[in-house]
Amino acid sequence: MTYPDKPRVLVVDDEPMNVELLQAYLSEDYEVLSAYNGHEALEIIFNDLPDIVLLDVMMPDINGYQVCERIKNSETTQFIPVVLVTALSGREDRLKGIESKADDFLTKPVDRLELKMRVRSLLRIKKLHDNVIQERDQAQNYLDVAAVMMLALDCSQNITLINKRGLEILGCEESEVIGKNLLEQFIPVSARSEMEIHFLNSLNTSGIDSIYYECPIITKNNDERMVNWYSKPLIDESGKVTGVLFSGQDITIRKKAEEKLREQTHAMEASIDGMAIIDEEGIHSYVNASHAHIFGYDNPRELIGKKWDMLYNPSEVGLFKSTILPDFRKKGKWQGELIGRRKDGSTFYQEISLTALDKGLISVVRDISKRKEFESQLNDYAARLKTSNELKDLFTDILRHDLLNPAGVVKGFTDMLLNEENDENKIHKLQLIDSNVTRLIEMIESAAKFAKLEDTEKLEFKSMDIGSILKNVSEELKPQLEAKDITLDMKVSGHYPAVINPLIDGVFTNFISNAIKYGPSESVVTVDVQDLGDEWKVVVSDKGEGIPDKDKVLIFNRFQRLAEKKKAVKGSGLGLAIAKRIVELHGGSIGVEDNPVGKGSSFWATVKKA
Repeated sequence: MTYPDKPRVLVVDDEPMNVELLQAYLSEDYEVLSAYNGHEALEIIFNDLPDIVLLDVMMPDINGYQVCERIKNSETTQFIPVVLVTALSGREDRLKGIESKADDFLTKPVDRLELKMRVRSLLRIKKLHDNVIQERDQAQNYLDVAAVMMLALDCSQNITLINKRGLEILGCEESEVIGKNLLEQFIPVSARSEMEIHFLNSLNTSGIDSIYYECPIITKNNDERMVNWYSKPLIDESGKVTGVLFSGQDITIRKKAEEKLREQTHAMEASIDGMAIIDEEGIHSYVNASHAHIFGYDNPRELIGKKWDMLYNPSEVGLFKSTILPDFRKKGKWQGELIGRRKDGSTFYQEISLTALDKGLISVVRDISKRKEFESQLNDYAARLKTSNELKDLFTDILRHDLLNPAGVVKGFTDMLLNEENDENKIHKLQLIDSNVTRLIEMIESAAKFAKLEDTEKLEFKSMDIGSILKNVSEELKPQLEAKDITLDMKVSGHYPAVINPLIDGVFTNFISNAIKYGPSESVVTVDVQDLGDEWKVVVSDKGEGIPDKDKVLIFNRFQRLAEKKKAVKGSGLGLAIAKRIVELHGGSIGVEDNPVGKGSSFWATVKKA
């Protein structure tokens, strides 16, 4: 069945339940197409050209980022809006989405109203864009038949139109030119003032004939070409000047490289880089002092009249002749790294740049031995660090994706059933399901957020009262205290201003919560704030079984839970590790001691005073 009047929405997800959920949300207003992997999605996109794509990120064959890049890199599909629908909501995930040229993001579980509004907005923008492109392409066809460079500027000197010949001269794609400022992007700094005067003269509508002017331009390859310009103002139906139309031809006159070199001889002599001119026979005709010294020679005269290959081992000479020389002859320049040989036979890494002259070339050399040694050490470290971080991030992302997907589906269908159900008993049960699923999603999000805490190097701090934070924590834990008939003895009075981040309340919550979990019923948990001069020390003491000395250090490690702890008490083994990391980011200390007034333990942490 086809829906000729309905826009087509392609839903891509490797989870059939996710596809079915989005179909239920959208099928009333749109024709919904479905795909369950990246390859299937690309086949539908290139064959059927849907109006918008809702794309899951985590898929088994090719992921959503790769699918999005293929869509946006194709001329036939680049303007189809792509919305990434994913459980990954971190900053790095969004940056990947932006790099793949995604148009928008939706976070799982998907809100029905938000989904419809995003889809409707993107489809409206696409329709307007399609109309503009159609009109522009028709005008562009007329200009492309011209043999001269033609471009139009608005009154701010931004390029609004350029023909095929103009793109060939600049060496650019159309997307690299449209919207760019002609003077800032393609005119050398030395010629911009005169070009601006010419532009302003061209805006004058009193003259009938076009204005002639010669000006250099800079191509994409940073080559400078001379162009003769003919320009006339662009005038709308009301007689208002809207810009300038330029037509021009490439009249580049290349100056001899030797002449440029002679003008800069004094700069070459003062350069700390080695500079040498080599003729067509490979003989040094000029060598500056730095070039001689880099290769271990006392005087440039030791090299002038000698062949260049005396400064390199046979292996480097072979590499140059077989690989570098053909590329240099083709492009007229080359830049890279080689291994040079000093007068005493020792070798060193060098950065070398070659530029063609009419008869020969100029060589610029820099000794980079120390830099290469440092780069090698840095690369080894970076490779180890990158591998470690990638494995950790991959595990965290997979965990979130696999847990959030089924939870999001349950919540989505529960929301739909709540909207459709009239039976009060069933509504009550559905509300219980919805409440617990919501809490599950929040728990997963919180766990994933704390998993990123180890990568955090710096927090934002402000002055806050520790006493107020402790009181808030005690109120939040009141149900746990009442359940075990435990008394919380708050030895906290007055104000305790500290330079902290709101994350610090997680440390105090962990201390007190653990004291309640592992302390006996009808006992007392004591909270005290001690003055250490420049710091506050928060101490939470319980009447539990205590912690053996051998375990006092290990207990703050990830996933470290003591065998002696009560088996009925649930925990992830991350709580104290997270608390330790938060305190470290505050520049404080954390630890555990035996309760000085009896059985149990005293957990403590220090923070700086405000």
